Amino acid sequence: MSKEKINENEELMERAMVSSSGSLREDGERIKVSGSASISSGTVDKFVKISGSGKINGNFQCNGIKSSGSLKCLGNLVSNGTSNSSGSFRVDGSLATLGSVRSSGSFSVGENLNGDSDARFSGSAKIGGETKLLGLIKTSGSFKSEKGVQAEKGFLTSGSAHVGGNLLSQELIDMKGSANINGDVTAKDLFTGFRLWWRNLRIGRIKHPYRIHGNILAKNRVEINRTFVDGDIKGRIIKIGRRSQITGKVYYVDTIKIHRRASLSAEPVQIKEDELVL
Repeated sequence: MSKEKINENEELMERAMVSSSGSLREDGERIKVSGSASISSGTVDKFVKISGSGKINGNFQCNGIKSSGSLKCLGNLVSNGTSNSSGSFRVDGSLATLGSVRSSGSFSVGENLNGDSDARFSGSAKIGGETKLLGLIKTSGSFKSEKGVQAEKGFLTSGSAHVGGNLLSQELIDMKGSANINGDVTAKDLFTGFRLWWRNLRIGRIKHPYRIHGNILAKNRVEINRTFVDGDIKGRIIKIGRRSQITGKVYYVDTIKIHRRASLSAEPVQIKEDELVL
């Protein structure tokens, strides 16, 4: 997603009007607003920084946005730069961003989240549609995407994660804490839980804090702990940890290791590398 593509897909909008009950400063590259800010629908070819309470009354496009406090957008938000927030950040429509996404606090997008870079969430993050990023997604706290997630550079969670569809990455998927995936998982490497069994005790008494309601495909390594998989697993090197349950078949290329307290519905099958496909 390039800036040119964003502009092609967006209707031409007039310059947005920005007002504030506090202070408002504008220079050649940015607009700084403090207090209670109101922004009309439209475009501002500058970086927008809001401190306090901000409301965008429709579709809005800018060259980057940063909010501390509370920000609400009643339409779609397009950022041709970064999108950073601390506090409450809410977009009723979709969010498209060329730069990174950073949020500490409450982050909510009503429809789709699309971006060309990374996203890092500490606190809560909720996306009502698809999540597609060319970079890395890293979360601590609560992360929920109602539909599928595509994070090309990796998907790392250390809190709770819910994905309503498929989860896809070209790199590492590493989930700690708890996870519920309602589709297939595809990655270079997939890990669930902690590497040391005694650290998994921190999760509590839940038998399967990691649940994958689909198939797993890893081009390299699969290592799962206390995980329920309602489908098949395919990987080069596979390690099925304690208290894991697999309802489908397990296919491996090089090696496989199964904990004595894991449950498989069928004997593992060794395959060739060119069979590593869903």
